Amino acid sequence: MWLELLAVALWGGIVALDTTAAFQFMVSQPIVAASVVGLLMGNFPLAFAVGLFLQLIWLNELPVGAAYFSEGNIGSVVAAAVAIFSVEVTGRPTSSLALSLLFGVLTAYIGGKVVLLMRNFNGKRYHALLTIESLKVSHIERAHLCSLWFLFFSGVVTTFVLIFLGGRIILPLVIDFLPLFVDNWLAPVSSAFLGIGFAILFYIFYSKREWWLLLASVVGGFILVSLI
Repeated sequence: MWLELLAVALWGGIVALDTTAAFQFMVSQPIVAASVVGLLMGNFPLAFAVGLFLQLIWLNELPVGAAYFSEGNIGSVVAAAVAIFSVEVTGRPTSSLALSLLFGVLTAYIGGKVVLLMRNFNGKRYHALLTIESLKVSHIERAHLCSLWFLFFSGVVTTFVLIFLGGRIILPLVIDFLPLFVDNWLAPVSSAFLGIGFAILFYIFYSKREWWLLLASVVGGFILVSLI
């Protein structure tokens, strides 16, 4: 368990860097980030489902410039790992999936606030550089590297703590407390995420006046499924 948790936490640090600060290979996108968690923890289908649901609801959020955004990338990593751990402990996949999605959204919201704090912290550090009379390029490089390491470390620690709390303590306790019939009540939660995601997807295509691409994709999908 601890090796899996450490591996996912390190992946969370990489995802935190890839979001805006470095790399930007798009591996931090929820569907990719969560899928990697599934490969690391041996439950790819569940992690992929978590990533798909969360990818859809955050399609319209882009980490561009100084814009505020929810930290959905870290949220997807945490949600996927929490779902897998919760299933392993409780044996109740429906409740685990539904509650892990909600836990991932909460994580993303908290992560967004942490990003704002880090921006303010880095802004003060770079402003302090301007007061140095003999400012050198090495000073700027050192400050930049320290900021990157700080972001990576905060991503690792945040991912580790939230996965441990959510996947090994909070969700198992909550699910064990809930009667089995509550699983039927929680089943629509994932469908609700899917519905919200498709609504956002439709809005994006419609606002860009390219709704016909979405319609063509839906029709093509139905034709492909019927042929299979």
